[in-house]
Amino acid sequence: MTTLKKTVKNLTAYHHILVFLIILTTMKIVNVFVTQGFIEGLHFAKLGVGLIVISSILHLVFTKLFDAKKKYLHSLISTFLILVMLSHADPEPVRGILVIVLLYVAKFFVKYKGKNIFNPVAFTIGMVTILALFIPALGIPPMDFTGVDIRFPIAGLQVPLPLLPIMLALIINVGRIKKHPLALSFIITSLILGVFIGAYDNDIFSYLIITSFTGVAVIVEPKTAPSNKQQQIVYGVISAVFITGLTIFNVPNSLVVSLLFLNLAYFFYRK
Repeated sequence: MTTLKKTVKNLTAYHHILVFLIILTTMKIVNVFVTQGFIEGLHFAKLGVGLIVISSILHLVFTKLFDAKKKYLHSLISTFLILVMLSHADPEPVRGILVIVLLYVAKFFVKYKGKNIFNPVAFTIGMVTILALFIPALGIPPMDFTGVDIRFPIAGLQVPLPLLPIMLALIINVGRIKKHPLALSFIITSLILGVFIGAYDNDIFSYLIITSFTGVAVIVEPKTAPSNKQQQIVYGVISAVFITGLTIFNVPNSLVVSLLFLNLAYFFYRK
């Protein structure tokens, strides 16, 4: 029991976020099995395993060749984020490989004085989205939050079960990295803006779940988000407004495209 307590105590915020993403990924796989059948569920499970294997190989190669200090834990987190945020039904393997390769380009090369400029996941999905606008044959990466917005039938009710780990992540994970001002300012502003864009017309929980997930797992990326409390609040509000604005104008994958430009703007602000 003492060993278990020590192990739990030694877990970092990154370990917590990885566990959180593994839980959501598992829920997504189970949901695909239940709602779309065994074949689709098995396809997604294989896709997940394949993506993790490819990512692990790339991590090994890039760390051997370029930077041995990069942690595998961080690469796993990014890989699971991609699994949760992109559609399991994407039929284009070339685009999937491009996404995972650009992830490591962002991690190892898109830096200034040793520090990342972009959230790696926002960079990889955002860049492929922008490239697809100029090269239509490439196709836009299909972002899909049905893996987060899942309802499980319990006692005759459709319960949004992922909301529980999301709330725990907001309390525990976000607190560990000291990003509550950022996460809460983003979530609250987004929820308020949701009233004006009709986000609650069909389902009050969907927008709440997706916004909360974005606030606790994407916006707060420690290496590219502000640490100062006032800057966090401003960054969170601006992020919510910018993402909502691009969504209104039907910009593809508005979340990651917005973060791509916001990361760049914050980088120049710091310099």
